Amino acid sequence: MPKYAKRKDVNHNEIEEVFRHMLGDQVTDSSAWAGGAGDLFVSKGHFCVFIEIKRDSKAKYTKAQNNFRAKHPNAVWRCETLEQAIHQCKCIRANATLLVIQT
Repeated sequence: MPKYAKRKDVNHNEIEEVFRHMLGDQVTDSSAWAGGAGDLFVSKGHFCVFIEIKRDSKAKYTKAQNNFRAKHPNAVWRCETLEQAIHQCKCIRANATLLVIQT
């Protein structure tokens, strides 16, 4: 079984709360999942993405995270701050709206 970090980043809970508040609780904490997918799995309508929470811009990806990102380009968004979380929620909502219009 692949190794993964057992501790959440110090900003994990407050960033998760932003996603839960802005996306109507369509959030799953995936931080304990192995494989490097991301710390949160979030969705709105037909749009979904993994969120990788990092404590700051200097924090590195693990080997598993890099492998996952290579296999699934654009499926993982990095988030370091509350402001980024708010912006990403707005982008997720906009993408969900576009998918509804296109289907």
